[in-house]
Amino acid sequence: MSGRARLAQLMYTAGDRVGNRLLCPPRTAFGRYVNHGPRDHRRIALTFDDGPSKGATDHLLDTLADLDVRATFFCVGENVAVNPELVVREFQAGHAIGNHSLAHSRGAGLSLGDTDHIDRGARAISDAIGVEPTIYRPPWGWLTPWEARRLHRRGYAIIGWDVYTLDWPIPEPPAAGIADSVIADLRPGSIVCLHDAFPLEPIFEKQVTAEVVRTIVPRLIDDGYEFVTVPELLDIPAFRTVESRVG
Repeated sequence: MSGRARLAQLMYTAGDRVGNRLLCPPRTAFGRYVNHGPRDHRRIALTFDDGPSKGATDHLLDTLADLDVRATFFCVGENVAVNPELVVREFQAGHAIGNHSLAHSRGAGLSLGDTDHIDRGARAISDAIGVEPTIYRPPWGWLTPWEARRLHRRGYAIIGWDVYTLDWPIPEPPAAGIADSVIADLRPGSIVCLHDAFPLEPIFEKQVTAEVVRTIVPRLIDDGYEFVTVPELLDIPAFRTVESRVG
């Protein structure tokens, strides 16, 4: 690797660390996120980012159906455009669907003027299921004050998390360790961030997330937890008609 390439890599790594520290939930991002629901009831929301991808999302949907669990999918618009049937399946199964931007770009969210990443992401979802989501999760969890303002102007609840998982690296990590960390970090009202697929990959083989879900759900049900969607947890509407869009 050349000296210039090493310097660029160091700058990206440092930038990621600063961005994650300042812009990500649950304790940062300038207080603009909703990171959990009420703490007085044993209800929790499983959320899945970055899909839909064939070979991953469909496998997870099978698992959720087997367990009779409803969850929330934060979908990337470009993935939705090539796999609309998977979003229709999510919708018809009673899962909530959130906007996760058009192309999972951190730069678009950091931009002072770009709003296409929000609006075109919503349009891809509404083209598939006929309604728009009311919830949004920024790519990488990076949320600036100006991005929060334009999301709020559009009527979005901005959803973070209080339980984060490392189910996304390649090669896939062991499911058992991820499941144990979820159980250890969970509290009543928690929003758990998992990843059902991979952004901008229409086909992506992924097993670990479904294995984690299959492990934790029976344990948590035995512990008295109920699984709900994010809108149910927060007592907000899940969808709106395109005609009622704010902003």
